[in-house]
Amino acid sequence: MATMDELKKAAGVRAADMIKDGMTVGLGTGSTAAHMVNRLAERIKTEGLSVTGVSTSWSTTLQCRSLGIPLKEMGEVSHLDMVIDGADEIDDNKNLIKGRGAAHLLEKIVASMTDNYVIIADSGKKVNKLGEKFAVPLEIIPGAIAIVTERVKKLGGDLKVRMGAPGKDGPVISDSGNLIADAKFGIIEDPDKLARDLEHIVGIVGHGLFVGLVTKVILADAEKGLVEF
Repeated sequence: MATMDELKKAAGVRAADMIKDGMTVGLGTGSTAAHMVNRLAERIKTEGLSVTGVSTSWSTTLQCRSLGIPLKEMGEVSHLDMVIDGADEIDDNKNLIKGRGAAHLLEKIVASMTDNYVIIADSGKKVNKLGEKFAVPLEIIPGAIAIVTERVKKLGGDLKVRMGAPGKDGPVISDSGNLIADAKFGIIEDPDKLARDLEHIVGIVGHGLFVGLVTKVILADAEKGLVEF
């Protein structure tokens, strides 16, 4: 029986093999997405595939540079042929929570550029309803933290600024220079409504609810192998 890491690699390979010659592709962040990027680099080298990537984070940018994958800056493009990324939670309707890696704002900008948004993840990310395991990540203008905390509380959420890992003092700062916080709402019965409510709070520049964006999910499942829906 394949290990979970082998299945995650297989999911990454499956997604990378969907990329066609001449495409401009958004490249996501995370352990499963890293397998996809490795496979894409292999195809470029062995098949002569002509592909341009748009990265969603510094970690993916550095990986692409080390592998020789051509990149364009996010601000240079307005349309992508495909975007492949990971997720932290996925429900039955292909709605997501993203942002444990603090890149959800850039990831959502990239996701909005395509009609072909593919998510690759392990089966542990699948939930019946969003909010079962994780809070909703928020990216917040530093000067708005007090008012955002109060407004999120009125929506029933408990907001905490995310602090850096051991070895880094202070809060987590996004690639765009904003604070990252996590708002715990519990089970989210209506992700679309909560997403809209959060978007109306001045000071929040991005939230980790991805609603109605995903076209395909490829799950690595220890019992079933690769599951697509």
